[in-house]
Amino acid sequence: MGGMTRSIFQNAATRATRAALAATLALGALTGADSALAQGLFTPVAKVNDDAVTAYERSQRMAFLRILQAPGDVGQLAMEQLINEKLQNTEADRLGIEVTEQEVLDGMEEFAARGELDIDQMLTFLAQSGVAAESFRDFVRAGIRWRKFTQEKFLPTVNITEAEIDLAYAEAEPTPGVKFLLSEIVLPASSPESLKASRQRAERLSEITDEDEFSRSATRFSVEQTRLNGGRRDWVDIQQLPAKAQGALRGVQKGSTSRPIHIEDIGVIVYFVRDRETVNSPRVGKLLDYAAFMIPGGRTEAALAEAGRIRGEVDTCDDLYPIARGLPPEQLVREEVPAGAVPAAYRGELDRLDPGEVSTALTSSSGNALVFLMLCNRRNDVPDSVSRAQVASALKNRRVGTLANDYLLELRAQANVEMMR
Repeated sequence: MGGMTRSIFQNAATRATRAALAATLALGALTGADSALAQGLFTPVAKVNDDAVTAYERSQRMAFLRILQAPGDVGQLAMEQLINEKLQNTEADRLGIEVTEQEVLDGMEEFAARGELDIDQMLTFLAQSGVAAESFRDFVRAGIRWRKFTQEKFLPTVNITEAEIDLAYAEAEPTPGVKFLLSEIVLPASSPESLKASRQRAERLSEITDEDEFSRSATRFSVEQTRLNGGRRDWVDIQQLPAKAQGALRGVQKGSTSRPIHIEDIGVIVYFVRDRETVNSPRVGKLLDYAAFMIPGGRTEAALAEAGRIRGEVDTCDDLYPIARGLPPEQLVREEVPAGAVPAAYRGELDRLDPGEVSTALTSSSGNALVFLMLCNRRNDVPDSVSRAQVASALKNRRVGTLANDYLLELRAQANVEMMR
């Protein structure tokens, strides 16, 4: 474990030790009644099968929820969460789900980064509000274990169809985000020995605050191709970075260095933020994907009959390509453009169609051809950073989340939950 990691837990341990010492001294001065009251914090307030929720756990969770400004009855919400976590941890134990110290640390840092804090700042903030570092750690650990459990149990059973991806992608909307201008140092991690050495070096590199020094270090140590340019990268949307990188960068400001992160098959990475820019959500435009096949003859019986024949042979716009093979290229127009760029006459007809539907109400401007107009797709104009793979992953995670919630409801229904006080 690198120097920064050690210092984080040493600082947390120091705070916890001081708090424990203060509590011990205070308890030593208490009368018998007061001592009994203090000990009562560790008595059960609920039993969940063979496990128990203590008054201390409840008070810690209530304090944590108040920090998060949770709505409603904080006491009731705290008990609901703690009971669920007991059941979740039991299931994770049953499948032998383990969580490493590094995974817990990453989770704590990611949670802190949501409020643009580092982990030391987060722990200090929690301590000032009466929440122990260990309570925060247990909360994060339980969440990671349940997520790993649900992924292992349900993800293999989830299948997302191309049609579902098409529909979700069409409805995708850009959201406010952040772009970063980064420099990077990527260190090797192909073996346990190189991983350990790289983490130690990365801890030192993460203390660099000068761009030129970081650039020299990238040239010297990085194993990525960007070392040839001092580690410099072009602007990148944070959504295009791995999840761990996103968590490490969210709270990092211009001129600062990220904490080290380890990404499988890449290495141990440290980023220097040369600049960052908030990307506001633009007004969502519509893109129309359509095909217009010109049938010679205008609005004649022969042309209408040919349109009927073609309609019987096509289900999607792609089916028009074999029909148009060998014909002049201008006879079949296929394009995806903003709705405002579609010819006005076409746009009125396309507005009435669903994907895969056809209109034969129009003729060409000269009247010499019948327009076989087909709507291929209609979707929101989203950034390129919103990929089909991201949409598919989000759909899978949503499906897994639904299955996990249903499973937890079953566990609650079958559990022996006794509220004691």
